[in-house]
Amino acid sequence: MITPPQDAGTRRRVTQPSESTPARWETRREDAAPQRAALTPVPSTQITLRDMTRQDIRAVRRIESAAYADAWPARAFAAELANAFARYRVAIEQPAGADAVPAQRGAIAALRRRFSRRRDRERIAGFMGVWYMQDQMHLVTIAVDPALQGRVIGTRLLLDCLDLARTAALPEVVLEVRVGNTRAQALYERFGFHRAGTLSGYYLDNNEDAYVMLSGRLDGAAAVQRHAAIRDALRALGRFADIDRAPVSEDAGP
Repeated sequence: MITPPQDAGTRRRVTQPSESTPARWETRREDAAPQRAALTPVPSTQITLRDMTRQDIRAVRRIESAAYADAWPARAFAAELANAFARYRVAIEQPAGADAVPAQRGAIAALRRRFSRRRDRERIAGFMGVWYMQDQMHLVTIAVDPALQGRVIGTRLLLDCLDLARTAALPEVVLEVRVGNTRAQALYERFGFHRAGTLSGYYLDNNEDAYVMLSGRLDGAAAVQRHAAIRDALRALGRFADIDRAPVSEDAGP
């Protein structure tokens, strides 16, 4: 049985995990609207994922504000980027044929991105954040620019989340979703997530309940086959430049 932490009644929006964090910690954050799978690719652009930096916060907050009524303040994202148990990723839309966005982490890589002219051509299309727990990965937040929805960017971000969990040898991913958000639930179920419980009055803005959903074991044969099929479908679209590259594991997670 999955239980929330003792302070779940207040559900602080950014509570950094620590070594004393419970093995299964449910936090407050809604999912992004899912993307439709059968879509015509846009040949003039490509999508690449990289780690989020402080320079991305303004653009990420614009997406957050458009997607959610209770958007995080900039300082919350800054705190999460400084959290050793968290990792945030952004989906970058670039002109087709542009140089790949560097996957490296750290100060030198951040400076290169900051002063590169490539950033002028980048557009942050979506983002997601995860927490590394003791025996799970927790999908904390995921959102796509409403103007770019319908291009399976959310699907790509969710696949990246599962790749991160596998890289960290975490057996499953946990998330929360509003009971009324059936579109998001359908996306998660496509990836093999199933309902594991209900948290009453979980969302503070309207007291809506949340479903807790689990991915199941990521190393199971069914999960591996399912996620490979999704990867093949994304590869066929021709828009995801790094679809075959696993996330960089350096400094990722505890």
